[in-house]
Amino acid sequence: MTTDAPDPTRPTTDDTTTRRVLASLREAILDGDIAPGTRLRAAAIAERFEASRTPAREALVLLAQEGLVDLIPRRGAVVRPFEFGDVLDLYEVRALLEPYAARRAATRVDSATLDRMDAICREQDALTGDDADTIERHVALNSEFHSLVVGSAGSTSLAASLASAEGVPLSFRRRFWRDEMFRAQSLFCHRELARALRAGESDMAESIMAMHIQGAIVYLQTMRDH
Repeated sequence: MTTDAPDPTRPTTDDTTTRRVLASLREAILDGDIAPGTRLRAAAIAERFEASRTPAREALVLLAQEGLVDLIPRRGAVVRPFEFGDVLDLYEVRALLEPYAARRAATRVDSATLDRMDAICREQDALTGDDADTIERHVALNSEFHSLVVGSAGSTSLAASLASAEGVPLSFRRRFWRDEMFRAQSLFCHRELARALRAGESDMAESIMAMHIQGAIVYLQTMRDH
């Protein structure tokens, strides 16, 4: 009889199907398509994402390592509820890693990536209002901007470490971008970071990213206190 409980051994993360299922399942959890408390069965995941049960189980193990699900003996996996402490922890890890990614990117980023960063800054600056479509676009562009920075760092180990620290639920990200002051601060950091990267200024790029992430931490602490 096949069990739905994930194999506790470390999965083979270079398997293409496992990575595809992992990315899709992570996105579904963070976007709220799969609610906290939902029990995840390997068979159902395999069917949903058109894969076999082995990569489904491996994806659950990786999600448990990221803190998105809890593995319960003889019951499989359950989506964890998110609390402010969880999100703060993610940002504190990012505060350690992402400034270093920006430092590396300053000496490695290519012109096409820099042009795309500038285009993202222009588009976000032009977005006004706090309607649902505008906020969703801000969230998407912000994610792309940060991905470009991390990708330009040229380190697969760093990228993998940051991937596990990017699990901020969509509901939290939406709240960030609805706040006018936070949005203005974030867009300022994006513009300045893009300039520092284009100029190849490693120290400046690192400092700006550190300030950027710290701003998000302060905002989260404010949310928690209120």
